[in-house]
Amino acid sequence: MSEPATARSARSASNPVRPAPTWRDHLIGLLLCAGYVAVLLYTAPALGLSRDEGMYVFAAETYARWFQQLADDPSRALQREAIDAVWRVNHEHPALCKSLFALSYLLDSKLGLFTHESLAFRFPGMVSAGLLLWLLYVFGTRLHGRRAGLFAALAYALLPRPFYHAHLDAFDVPIALATTAVTYAYWRSLHDRRWALWAGVLFGLALATKHNSWVLPGICALHFVGALWLDRRSGRRALSPVPYWLLAMAVLGPLIFFGSWPWLWHDTWPRLRAYGAFHVHHEYYNMAYFGVNYFWPPFPLSYVWVMTLYTVPVTTLLLALVGLWHEGRATLATLRRNLARAFEPDDDASHASVLLLGGLLAPLAMFVLPSTPIFGGTKHWFTAYPFMALFAAAGFERALAVYGSALPVKLARLRAQLAWPIGGLLLLPALVETAHSHPFGLSHYGLAAGFVPGAADRGMNRQFWGFTTGSLVEFLDRKLPNGGSVYICDTLDYSFRMLARDGLLTDRIVPTSSIADADLALVHHEHHFAEVDQQIWTLYGTTKPIYVLTYDGVPIISVYENPGR
Repeated sequence: MSEPATARSARSASNPVRPAPTWRDHLIGLLLCAGYVAVLLYTAPALGLSRDEGMYVFAAETYARWFQQLADDPSRALQREAIDAVWRVNHEHPALCKSLFALSYLLDSKLGLFTHESLAFRFPGMVSAGLLLWLLYVFGTRLHGRRAGLFAALAYALLPRPFYHAHLDAFDVPIALATTAVTYAYWRSLHDRRWALWAGVLFGLALATKHNSWVLPGICALHFVGALWLDRRSGRRALSPVPYWLLAMAVLGPLIFFGSWPWLWHDTWPRLRAYGAFHVHHEYYNMAYFGVNYFWPPFPLSYVWVMTLYTVPVTTLLLALVGLWHEGRATLATLRRNLARAFEPDDDASHASVLLLGGLLAPLAMFVLPSTPIFGGTKHWFTAYPFMALFAAAGFERALAVYGSALPVKLARLRAQLAWPIGGLLLLPALVETAHSHPFGLSHYGLAAGFVPGAADRGMNRQFWGFTTGSLVEFLDRKLPNGGSVYICDTLDYSFRMLARDGLLTDRIVPTSSIADADLALVHHEHHFAEVDQQIWTLYGTTKPIYVLTYDGVPIISVYENPGR
């Protein structure tokens, strides 16, 4: 019995034979990378350093001294005393990103590359964001064609919260790059074993970036077992039964992880166990969700889904759902043909859509568990968003196909010409949201939440990490022209002092942890800082702030003046 026309259409639209990306495609990827990094460099000075960034800046400066010593006196730098004295700092996290921050800082100190000192620390993270766009373009091009590749890259670039994180000297965007790269290399290795080596190298770099990488072999193994079983059941034998990718990951992954982290070179097993235990038994912080401030489990099962809905542009989400639905139907059709041994030459033996679904759902599923800490908001499942962007690109292509089928055949040329304007219109809401979110990226909410005021009315978290203090520099300079002290609430001391190092704030304005001794006191509007408001009202004898920083009319920081000073 012949295959129904609808099934053939779904299959061929989902898995057409695509030409390999050419040097022109990589040039486009490079331009996407460079353009995005340029935007990040331009917009970064408006962002004060977050709490975590302050810690990583301190760690990077410490590591920089070791790298300098390694260049000047290698034998002494490699002694245990020298290693432990330096690499003890922030040993809770692997060293790769902080080492890159340190090397970027050293280059800037010698060559004067950046206009602001903070950019030296942030630059490696920005490059990671740019490289991720390049990779998404190539990945999408191989899956669905150049137009879809470009759409996937831009769809990811125009996610408001990842755009904020792309500025930072932190690990969340680098690990998104690393997990996507490992997935891509594994997928390529199914048909070209040379890519297995790259899968091993990239897995090692992922391990050296952040603990999110621990789940990658499991995702790949589940996909490999399923794809191989179907391949053998169908009789095609298109896939090798030898998991070369797994062998490469098992050998190269630990070697790169260990070699990049001097802290593990001594007392390896105790320190490795301590690293694992730190993240498996991570301490709990607070996060507000629908008016409730959660400090400890159980956390709401709905958190990951609602926060994704509230913070990802609706058009991008809808296109991703369309892509998921269409790719799912096409994949099921391919599975049925394989099981019936009625496959066609251009059927996808690697079942890429299933792999992408695993990459999308695994990070989200971990945060459905009621015991998983939710203190970091959406950043903890950023590794899912590149795959969401790829599904959004598939949804875009499907929308174009439906639109094109509604036009007469005589207008085929017009259909092709209108594809790019339609893509631009579909990305426009995300562009507007992302531009508007800056510099309040962690305070931004989208249409589904009723935007920022609607999220505030619903009792959602307005911010964390104290980064919004960077939006007060003009007010503080104007209010304290001769200097003074500021109680900085949720901002880390090291992060606040970077504002002066960057030349954005006079160094005569200093941070203090004492409300009573401060000339001005800040309150970052988070639920658990209500007690800080009360302390200020009691000590200062007033409930009226002298200034309120707002975003779309929603209070972000209140500033109080100490009458005793």
